[in-house]
Amino acid sequence: MRFTVGGLLLIVAAAAVLAAARGCRTEPPPEVPTGRPRERIYVADWGNHRVVRIDDMDGTNWTTLGSPGESTFRFPVGVHVDAAGRVYVSEQRHDRLTRIDDLLGTNRTTLPPAGSPRGRPNKFAGSWVFVDDRGRVYRTYDGDHRVERVDDMAGTNRAAFGTEGSGPGRFRYPAGVCADPGGRVYVADFDNFRVVRFDDMTGANWTAYGEYGTGVGQFINPCGVCLDARGRLYVADQGNDRVVRIDDMTGANWTAVGTFGTERRPGLLYAPCGVCVDAAGRIYVTETSSNHRVVRMDDMTGANWTTFGTGGSGRGEFASPMGVFVR
Repeated sequence: MRFTVGGLLLIVAAAAVLAAARGCRTEPPPEVPTGRPRERIYVADWGNHRVVRIDDMDGTNWTTLGSPGESTFRFPVGVHVDAAGRVYVSEQRHDRLTRIDDLLGTNRTTLPPAGSPRGRPNKFAGSWVFVDDRGRVYRTYDGDHRVERVDDMAGTNRAAFGTEGSGPGRFRYPAGVCADPGGRVYVADFDNFRVVRFDDMTGANWTAYGEYGTGVGQFINPCGVCLDARGRLYVADQGNDRVVRIDDMTGANWTAVGTFGTERRPGLLYAPCGVCVDAAGRIYVTETSSNHRVVRMDDMTGANWTTFGTGGSGRGEFASPMGVFVR
């Protein structure tokens, strides 16, 4: 069942609390000794308070860190893996960013927010993380309606941008974030029903695209964002149960895949949240509501639609998975 209150889409599922994603852009993966590239799939398993890693869409080598009842993570939202293989996790409840060397939790480092959060987080938008090619770390703070960037996990050169509102330089529950090789920042502005781009952390050349609705050029609570190797922008359009791809911030070559559905049939999505594109151009999507799964497709036609996961807390199960990253 779904309904709208005060412009915010609410999605009620029997066994889950809805959440929302961050974006990613992957580099060519490292090679394993056989000479074949290996890409692993990382998922922020929000309701199970853990991060999951699998080798493929069969769930091979299922590995987790964190669990309900212990404090490793509390409602992880975003996940990113840098070029050195270190894993970054943004948490909603603790309002902190964590970096670990591996899923054993080696060399755990945390970065708390600057000062006390000013606003109440939106459980439907979350807080996301992205690491650019220079190693700078970006994070959205949905309750504070801002984006933050630091040079490292010591918080060096911390810069923040944004405040609450709907005009230039303003967000309403910013969600997914990513950056292109030129340093331009892209943000899913969840409750302003748009995506925005700006050149740097001063907000220079602010450009917004989208409005509320179900048609071309329209979004309902966009959540995750990512860029592919060609610079095309992908958006998890959560309230419209679809993934959208545009060539640029004019919306050129708008392409969408997905429609509402809970059956395990190709093309059906329910509240897509995280989105990521791997080095081969395949698209990964998480579904936060009753589907509780990861979807992979070869392209925006939905070719070779593959799903993994179901609701639960065991092996091969998720509870409102949010962020997804492939490296």
